[in-house]
Amino acid sequence: MALFSWRARRQLFYIGILGAIILGVLIYAGVRLIPETTCFDNKRNQGEEGIDCGGPCKPCLENLSEPVVLWSRFFKLREGVYEAAILVENLHNFASSRRAFYRVKLYDQNNILIALREGETFINPNERFLILEPGLFVGARTPARILIEFEPIAWQYAEYTSPNVVVVSRNFSLSPQPRLNAILRNNNLFEVGNLQVAAVLLDSEGTALAASVTVVKEIGGKSEKTIFFSWPSTLQETPETVEILIRTFVP
Repeated sequence: MALFSWRARRQLFYIGILGAIILGVLIYAGVRLIPETTCFDNKRNQGEEGIDCGGPCKPCLENLSEPVVLWSRFFKLREGVYEAAILVENLHNFASSRRAFYRVKLYDQNNILIALREGETFINPNERFLILEPGLFVGARTPARILIEFEPIAWQYAEYTSPNVVVVSRNFSLSPQPRLNAILRNNNLFEVGNLQVAAVLLDSEGTALAASVTVVKEIGGKSEKTIFFSWPSTLQETPETVEILIRTFVP
């Protein structure tokens, strides 16, 4: 004797179909309602190293490397006094630092520390910039090596666009005193200000002969401004190339 009648089996069949449909609808709705994992969901998922950083997302700030030193040089200003110039580059196009602290050290040929200077700068995303420390007193010692050390940098995510300010002319003269005149043009419709402008004099092999930094408070929109750099008479070689770096602080 059959456990269920034909009619009962038919009802169970239709109930099963209806249950399957309801279950499918519930699964579909659940999938649609669950938010898609992104790099902005304030969660650590999809292989991220931190919350919304690392893995498929932007790198985590605590893992970022410090700026790369492209070259470092020291220049004699007068007897017993030198200045240090270091060209560095921030390779991160999404990270900046409002305050970056560093130490510049001069050593003699016996690897003895003969001068130390602590300083502070700002770092914009994806830029090269010059650190210049004048007036390093070494006494009777002669520097042979220069080193820069950065304190742990407090990086922050930032967007930065270089100021649309270009160098339209530059004129260097060696006498009566080494001097560089440069004309800057602001291609923006609006005024730009607080520009840090660095000039580096290079020989035919690309080695820095001297460097200088000045601050331009403002350049009006669609206008030009002449700036000046000078060096002590200890500089006795006409540079083959003059490189000018322009940047501005982004709060």
